[in-house]
Amino acid sequence: MNYTANESVLVGLTGGIATGKSTVIQYLRENGYSVIDADKLGHRVLEPGSYGYQQIVETFGIEIINPDGTVNRPALGKIVFGDLQKLKELNKISHPIIAEMIQTEYEKLVADSVDNIVFLEAALLIEANWHKVCQHIWVVTLDPAIAIQRLQARDGLSYIEANARLEAQLAPEDRLAYADLILKNDATKEDLITKTQQALQDLKLSRVARHS
Repeated sequence: MNYTANESVLVGLTGGIATGKSTVIQYLRENGYSVIDADKLGHRVLEPGSYGYQQIVETFGIEIINPDGTVNRPALGKIVFGDLQKLKELNKISHPIIAEMIQTEYEKLVADSVDNIVFLEAALLIEANWHKVCQHIWVVTLDPAIAIQRLQARDGLSYIEANARLEAQLAPEDRLAYADLILKNDATKEDLITKTQQALQDLKLSRVARHS
């Protein structure tokens, strides 16, 4: 995949679940930047009739299918987040399909995005190896205890369920090893937005310096 044509840039935005990535993404979109949402692409993998859907049903059984034929995502989540091997099986099916979708979305969005910069939001950016097609990696961080509380409130999960989802992801220190930029969500929402503004300015300046 060639994501550098026409001086375009793909920035990977990642972080653990419920760390505040949505706040950053909302600001980027409001200011004209195109954002590829890997989670939404993952939902498309589960659409009835798709290749991914067929593989998932064959792997996990009809027990995860709703009466209307759609995948019961909470039921699937309980299976894969309770069994690391099952999670690996799901990722083996979905990640290559999502990678192809990312390329397609990028090609559609880059021309209309501010400064030809496109962002790829993906909690599993590193684990799925999608970071390899990004020129920059931004990581949003948050205290894990607060992230668990947010996840419980947002998704109606028990502490054990929320913690299991965090534990299934890459350890924060391992994710940070890939970061070009760290956005610490350690204060207010406004503070995180200010940090995002500065990060954008620094990115633009670095591009100018590189080509001057």
